Amino acid sequence: MLSQFISVGPFALNLYTALIAAAVLATSAWAWRHTRDGRVIMGVCVVALFALAFGRIGYVALHWEYFREHTHELFSSAGLSEHGAVGGGTIGLILALRVVRCMSPAFVRQWLPLALSLVGIAASIGCIPNGCAYGREVFWQTDGESSPAWLLRADWPDAYSIHNPRWPTQALMASWLAATGASWAVWTGLRANRRGCRSVSPAISFAILCFAAGDFLIQFLRGDPAPMLAGLRIYQWLDLGGLASAAMIQRLP
Repeated sequence: MLSQFISVGPFALNLYTALIAAAVLATSAWAWRHTRDGRVIMGVCVVALFALAFGRIGYVALHWEYFREHTHELFSSAGLSEHGAVGGGTIGLILALRVVRCMSPAFVRQWLPLALSLVGIAASIGCIPNGCAYGREVFWQTDGESSPAWLLRADWPDAYSIHNPRWPTQALMASWLAATGASWAVWTGLRANRRGCRSVSPAISFAILCFAAGDFLIQFLRGDPAPMLAGLRIYQWLDLGGLASAAMIQRLP
């Protein structure tokens, strides 16, 4: 079982934070290796900062009842909203492309699937020992010994560190992001051999669509508490908003 903390010299870092930081550093190193352009690194930093800021704002907003009475924890790094991070990262990416102009569409089409996969996988794996985004409990007595729920079960903890057989939702999300990121990389590589594409909108739209579609389905297997609206979890409504945003971004020049 993964440990919640790892030791780096005299420091103890939460695995969730350490993996996300490592993923960001890895994508930044890839960008530098392929471009040798400091402006691109600046663009990657803009995207990362917007994703971090909006991820935290989204988490606080979704848990405002708690933070209203614990204002001293508002600026802690413990807790990020994946939907806020995706939205903030998208804003940062558009800003880097259209305003700061430190990234090119050709670079983004190559870099985006790598960033999507690595950061998403890192966050999903980091959630396992921390008990975030954990799956519903499953039982062979009710779900059946040969059911997918029981065959795929993982003895992972919830937010209270209680271990029970659960749907491996974090692993399912990591696998989904790895598959979609790889498929986009292969598709863009094949397209590049035939003709160039002047617009980066399809890449951004595809990234949002993949995250939102995968998360919408996996939310049905989640066990962590969430507000419900019309039979869906609040996160699923955010996913539907993401799908609508992906459709609108697709039409941008």
